[in-house]
Amino acid sequence: MLACLICCFLLMCKMADWNDENTRILCELCAEQVKANNRSGTHLNKIGYDNVMAKFTERTSISYDKLQIKNKWDKLRQDYTNWKVLLKETGLGWDNERKTVRASDAWWKKKTKEVKGITKFKDRGLQNEDLLAEMFEDIRNSGDDHWCPLSDVVPQSPAHEIHVFNQDEEDGGDKDDESAAEEVTPSCGQGKRRRVPEKDKGKKSKTTRGQWMEEQFYYIVSLNEKTSASCESMARREDTSGCAIKDVMALVKECGAKAGSKEHFIATQVFTKKAEREMFMTLDTLEERFEWLKMKYEWTTRNDIFK
Repeated sequence: MLACLICCFLLMCKMADWNDENTRILCELCAEQVKANNRSGTHLNKIGYDNVMAKFTERTSISYDKLQIKNKWDKLRQDYTNWKVLLKETGLGWDNERKTVRASDAWWKKKTKEVKGITKFKDRGLQNEDLLAEMFEDIRNSGDDHWCPLSDVVPQSPAHEIHVFNQDEEDGGDKDDESAAEEVTPSCGQGKRRRVPEKDKGKKSKTTRGQWMEEQFYYIVSLNEKTSASCESMARREDTSGCAIKDVMALVKECGAKAGSKEHFIATQVFTKKAEREMFMTLDTLEERFEWLKMKYEWTTRNDIFK
């Protein structure tokens, strides 16, 4: 009976067809549920999963259950985390055709031992990155200050070191006495203490004030990186309003302002401001938009804005 259940389970997992199109649709639906606050912790809640399953079937005529959707969610989250780890690598080239980093086979072989699954980006970059950012950026385990369970490497981050150090502070900090000369030796069994030899008693504790200040500095840097990542995530979400620069510039070309023309040039200057983009979007026809760009250029040059 158990063997039959296992076979049925494996058959069910095998039938899931996550091609590029189905994956893109799933990402769109999941990002939609995250925006609707239907994610609890690191996964969608029941309402989120139910909505995704129903809408996925509606759009693809394929019916997947919650377990299949959840397994794909976990895989996409790990892919997104690995991609962010990869982009932090320095000294590598960039392959514009494949949209991924360029590195030697030896480098990839070494890297895959550190981060499981990262070699999938050897031939192609991350797909649906904007949607995955909506889904995972604010809960992303980047590997900077946390251990990723799917990785064999336990990173040694400043944040971890600070938490360990705080325990030393509670035990007496850097007092230069006999009690501070003892340190706990970790073991799988019961904890044991060893006494520092007499000749070492005059030395300061391993945790000095200088070391503490250095660790606090790295901790502040780590917090700053997280804040920057959150700001970038918010910026990406704002671009979904329909007034993103790339969307507006597409309309600029559509209305007849070709690259190299004065109308296209003025668009590249003024549409860095959201208010200008919103004003442009209120115009109804292509002719109105082109005339607006033309008049904007003439008004700007007449008032010497560029000088």
